[in-house]
Amino acid sequence: MDIQGVYDIIHKIADGFEETCIRCLSDNSGMVLQTITEQLWCGLDGESNYLEPTYDDDPYFDEEGPWYHQAKEYKAWKLAIKPPSVGTILGLPPRPDNVPNLFINGKFYSDITAFRSGDELVIDPGIGDGPAIVAKYGDQILDMGSTAVEFFNETYMLPDIADFFNECGYK
Repeated sequence: MDIQGVYDIIHKIADGFEETCIRCLSDNSGMVLQTITEQLWCGLDGESNYLEPTYDDDPYFDEEGPWYHQAKEYKAWKLAIKPPSVGTILGLPPRPDNVPNLFINGKFYSDITAFRSGDELVIDPGIGDGPAIVAKYGDQILDMGSTAVEFFNETYMLPDIADFFNECGYK
């Protein structure tokens, strides 16, 4: 191949690389959501930290209401309706009993959506309880953690990039 051919390949890659990556995220947004959901089921945020506050230190249980001073009972109820389990996609360990999984009636999880906005994939908590849950636990609960990113890159992103390079003439 001559220098012009190399030049053409490099420019094709430079011109389309970012679009290829964001299109991969967008095309596979369902899997992005599944990995985020699995993290949350396992009690992890997008920084691979356990969700806080835990049941034992959540100020919610110090407020007048149905669960006033009943953190222990709430934790037992949560264990009964959704016991900790190993992640099925990412293989994450089950959450500790004291760590929330943000599940009460499932609506939070079903309201989370992903959509492309320009050159990014936006993860939206919806209009129900999602914004309040994000406010309490932090924006990072809607991010992919390192295990999810590694899984996504190996399974989706790197194959798409390899296909794109081939389409550009790089072999």
